[in-house]
Amino acid sequence: MKIAITGANGFEGASLCRYFHNAGHQVIAIGRTKNPHPNLLNYASYLQADILKPIVPLEADVCIHSASLKSDTASYKDLFLSNVEGTLNVVEASKYCSHVIHISSSAVYEFGDSPAKEIDASIENDLTDYGETKLLSEEILHLDIPLAQKRLILRPRAIYGIGDRVLLPRLFNLLKRKTIFCPVESKIKTSLTNIKNVGYAIQLFLNQKELPNLQVFNIADEHVYSLQDEILKLLTEIEEEQLNLISIPGGAINILTRLNSKLKFIRNLNPVLIQSISRNAILDTFCIRKELNYNPENNFQNSRLEIAQWVKNMGGKNAYLSNLAMAPWL
Repeated sequence: MKIAITGANGFEGASLCRYFHNAGHQVIAIGRTKNPHPNLLNYASYLQADILKPIVPLEADVCIHSASLKSDTASYKDLFLSNVEGTLNVVEASKYCSHVIHISSSAVYEFGDSPAKEIDASIENDLTDYGETKLLSEEILHLDIPLAQKRLILRPRAIYGIGDRVLLPRLFNLLKRKTIFCPVESKIKTSLTNIKNVGYAIQLFLNQKELPNLQVFNIADEHVYSLQDEILKLLTEIEEEQLNLISIPGGAINILTRLNSKLKFIRNLNPVLIQSISRNAILDTFCIRKELNYNPENNFQNSRLEIAQWVKNMGGKNAYLSNLAMAPWL
């Protein structure tokens, strides 16, 4: 198949380019940058296109739309332009594709005590601006589906893996010398999604013989994780020394956030981020298991060493943080 992938200069897009190239597909990488990283050209041809503007119809069998603006602090206008209007431009450019896949987010949920099911997403929930624009972007996939086209919406939780430049920097920001100042309580449980499992799920979707016009699935690793435990294990693996972890009590987190807004003790610590990590965030994956026979093998435990080695190969934590723009292709 010929597969076009938006956001190819970012973590998810770059990873999916590699995944589908290695699976034997012809890949068209789409990005806004005029000159992509040279490593990209080993896996794909390159189409420069800005999703904020109309795009010429794609000459591909499949379009995977992974480009989006992920930010806790961006304005609603910028989030809407990128995540909603950008998705509209990509869907219109994909009108001749047989399959269209949209990478959405678990931010469309207001998490509670029970695992979130696909039917729980609602604009009436208490969502972040990012979550609201991702849910609005999904609405575009429901409209005007060409007769022969099949569409898939995936809702991952905290995608991680080689090339990550969102989750890992946040974890490094918690590390001061040999101590992790962790704003996540030990009781907090969360789903996480290995980027390889995203590629695996898309391949299962493409292999289906009989499809409805549109499918919407949560996607996550098989395991539910203690976020605090995984932060400690990963950073210890990367630093190659025993680290201490100081857990910030729930009642002190809001105070710390207000102090941090002035003192900048922990970079990028803000109320939106605190909201996302201060409650359980578990996805119900029954539907994707049933409909796609999704049985993922990749998880945080068997990926931790690989991620740590990747950071070390880049020259360590500081070199990684200095090259975030290029990280997906290094």
